[in-house]
Amino acid sequence: MVRMEVLPLTVVGVIIIIAIALSILAKKMGQNPVLGYIIAGFLLGPFWLNFLKPTDPLVVGFGELGLFILLFYLGLELSLKDFLEAGSSAIGLALIDMALSVGFGFLIMQLFGFDLLFSIIVGMMLFSTSTAVVAKFCLDRGLIQNYATKLAIAILILQDFLGIVLLVFITSLSSSQGSAIGLGIAALVFAVSTFFAVSMLSKRVEKWLKENNFGHTEVTLYALGIGLVVATLGAVMGLSTALGAYFAGFALAETDSGHRIKKDVGFLRDFFLVFFFVAFGTTLFFSTTTGMLEIPAFDNMAFLIGLCAVLALAAFIAHAISTNLFGGFFGLNRQDSTLAAILLVPLGEFVVIIATAATKIFTGREATLLAPIAFLLILVTVIAFQPMYSFRGGIEKAFGILPHPGRKKEKSELKAHDSETMKQLKRFAVNAFITLCLAWVAYLLYKELPNFGVPILFSRQFTTAVIFIFFAAYPIAQCAFALRNLAKHARI
Repeated sequence: MVRMEVLPLTVVGVIIIIAIALSILAKKMGQNPVLGYIIAGFLLGPFWLNFLKPTDPLVVGFGELGLFILLFYLGLELSLKDFLEAGSSAIGLALIDMALSVGFGFLIMQLFGFDLLFSIIVGMMLFSTSTAVVAKFCLDRGLIQNYATKLAIAILILQDFLGIVLLVFITSLSSSQGSAIGLGIAALVFAVSTFFAVSMLSKRVEKWLKENNFGHTEVTLYALGIGLVVATLGAVMGLSTALGAYFAGFALAETDSGHRIKKDVGFLRDFFLVFFFVAFGTTLFFSTTTGMLEIPAFDNMAFLIGLCAVLALAAFIAHAISTNLFGGFFGLNRQDSTLAAILLVPLGEFVVIIATAATKIFTGREATLLAPIAFLLILVTVIAFQPMYSFRGGIEKAFGILPHPGRKKEKSELKAHDSETMKQLKRFAVNAFITLCLAWVAYLLYKELPNFGVPILFSRQFTTAVIFIFFAAYPIAQCAFALRNLAKHARI
């Protein structure tokens, strides 16, 4: 097929028409429209029409711009006020759910013989629920005022935030030659500095624009400009551009015009997201090493589908355990626990963000598999979501075998953080960051042990785990104590 290299506007038009048509079809079938965008990229790409290639400048450029806009918008979506209003219930359950989801995913991938870091990345995908899908579903069914719904959405917002921090830390290593601890410190310093500098500067720029009778259009253009500058600075410092994009938006959310900026950027987000997901679709089964499409054999494809089904089931079990076994400590009754677990099922756009950013780390087979696993996870969970909601009564009975400890409340409300919970959050954040740095040092040790020539009694996995546990036991315990205190405060 003749590709229209000299007519980029025509290419853009074809992408939009086909992507929107397939997204409408997906909506009509009751599915996430994101699936339509990804399938459009898959069909337009090397798999069938060969109209687009993952390496095309147009695809790469629009895809990166789409990722920037999405992360910038996510930063605007979560302000410090929203974080404080999320309450100790949300932060406690979000952290427990993340730990269980990553842990289950990691163990499954390890059992199937995948690389350690690849297993962690796939585990991170399992808590990447689509906030948009869940929010729209709850609005359509009048569930938005339900306590379990509010708690689930608060958990999703916090997991988006924490997930981006973890993702940035891991993926930045692909462009950094420094140590893990040095990278972690650089990322932390950059994030804090970005938040402070952008927040202070933007408030003054916003005030000057208003005093000189400029409207919200100028404020929004300024916001996009400063976001691009900060994202570029992140790349210059050897960090991911995602870090700059996200924290620039997070800082701008603190300005008086934050809500208006978010509204103005909304259309840009929707427009460029089409290209971001289409670009992702072109990478399905595409090998960056050979520059060719590598479609798995039937048995390998069946294995991938089965693996993703197992991962999706493991993710739901993790959600059910976190909400049922620990939900009582945060005021959830059994019925609300089951509803919250189901609302955490459908994976969405953040899975694609993880796959897109992390693919650069891997080579060979794993680099080729990451995008298909991401797509299949979204497909399986989105399709299963609504039937699970319809049979929630049966699911509640099935998980009734789990104990539901804690003090149950007839009716609960999200409690805003006070000085005590903020103190515990600070305690948790510091020790979690230390644990993360130790974990990455342990991973580097695991990779280098064969080169040391030092005899070890057991496997290098066991040796690395023992060393990590020895040094990380104290900060992990401090994290656990902070979570316990948050749970106690949520019951008051």
